[in-house]
Amino acid sequence: MMKTFVQAGASLTLLAGSACALAQTTSPFTPPEQDMGKYVINSGAGLDSGCTFRGSGPLVVRFKVPAPVNETQLDGQGKLKDPGKLVADKVVGARAKISFPVYDIDDKAVTDGTYAPEIDNLSWNGTFIKTLSGFNNQWVNDSFEVDIGEVKFASPSNPGVVNEFRVDIDTGNVGNGEYWCMSIDWVGIEFDAAYPFALIHGIAAKDDTWDAAEAPGVLDTMDKSGALYKRFFTGNRNGAVMTNAADLKGQIAGYLDQVKAKKVNLIVHSKGGLDSQAMAVLSPPEFEVLSLGTLSTPHRGSVVADLTLLQRALASIYEGNGQDPNGYARRFVDSTTAGIASGFGAGPQPPGLNDLTTQSANQAISAGLRGNVGNTFTIGADAGPNCSREPSNGEIDPMNPISGVPIFGNYTYNALRLAYMTICNFSSAVQLSFEVLPSFDPSVPPITVLTYQTVLNASASPNDVVVALPSANPGWGTPLGNQNSINHSTVKNGGNVRKILDETIKLR
Repeated sequence: MMKTFVQAGASLTLLAGSACALAQTTSPFTPPEQDMGKYVINSGAGLDSGCTFRGSGPLVVRFKVPAPVNETQLDGQGKLKDPGKLVADKVVGARAKISFPVYDIDDKAVTDGTYAPEIDNLSWNGTFIKTLSGFNNQWVNDSFEVDIGEVKFASPSNPGVVNEFRVDIDTGNVGNGEYWCMSIDWVGIEFDAAYPFALIHGIAAKDDTWDAAEAPGVLDTMDKSGALYKRFFTGNRNGAVMTNAADLKGQIAGYLDQVKAKKVNLIVHSKGGLDSQAMAVLSPPEFEVLSLGTLSTPHRGSVVADLTLLQRALASIYEGNGQDPNGYARRFVDSTTAGIASGFGAGPQPPGLNDLTTQSANQAISAGLRGNVGNTFTIGADAGPNCSREPSNGEIDPMNPISGVPIFGNYTYNALRLAYMTICNFSSAVQLSFEVLPSFDPSVPPITVLTYQTVLNASASPNDVVVALPSANPGWGTPLGNQNSINHSTVKNGGNVRKILDETIKLR
């Protein structure tokens, strides 16, 4: 078929084959690099089809756009339920721009009257947008905008959602033959969106630490914020900081790739903040930690970890000397002070526990593994009466999961009270030496002497039973306030998470 037209007083005749050869080449317009809120489809149906006539059309591009919000914000079609609120809350921008290089749009052609100039009608999700314009045998990088509420988003529970970009070709000559053809190289969409969030658990915990039973209001607050988020589990409740950091990097990189994001916001509890700061060192070039919100993270370590490891070390010596042949003393140690944050047998364990000491903190700070995220926001808590007295049972609930068990529940309460008062008074406890003194009497076992040094606080240091306020608010980042009568568990609540979101939800 020949393509005959008159333009600007000149007559040209092109073979469709020659036009198709030109249209098959890549347009001179490079697709934008993908990122959060910036996506491109560059192959597939409707694209690079050669110079296509009406009979081979329409050109339909089905374009999947990953959701920039959490699923509670989407309706059954994948559209935003309340775009106005999400725009006001700076989760997404108000408009989306769709760009597309088009070839050989002869809308300005002057014809002899037997046929109409080229009229190619563009629609988005069934709604007419405009008639295309361009130039003979040339590529034009065209675009249009729609309200963000007119974009359909695919999500994990509704992955098949697509947007339909459609061009009906040469509509002015329907019933009068085919005179005009055109082509599309790629289609891209761009809109402002906040970068995703990741929730990271602490030691001796996993991703269910954010459930309502343990963290009242957190998930509800995240849902209502509209922000895209996901909870992560390192796979090792008691993993070392660097091990967990590497694991988190791999998981978060995969999560971000789904939305092509290159940055992530973190909300973390306890040791999760230490894992995350180490991850921030490892994560480039795959991604950048954009912000870090910490809930009772022991940035400068915890004297409870110091004392716990001293106690464990002493038990290991006794065990090695044959003075604990059945391991009962070691089990007792592991189930009391070592489990002080979570109850019998469920508390922090090595190697992760080792990273919670004040010595480890000083080493990590010197190595640049802490205090390295520019947008850091910190929140601490005081479980008791500001160190003026020992906290009551009620003030340290629900850190004692066996509170209702006779004898044992009360014993653990007393251990938690002791931890609170210890942190009030001491900033660190450092092992100096172990010495095993042999006995001159073969029937008497050797004597193990542990020498350690404690450092007193200059003034009382309120704490949440595990982390002192000066460690939770280490001197870098921005403190967002501390909660009274809140312990290391209940610091995970919707109100505190909302404070972090208010500082970190920002449009790309």
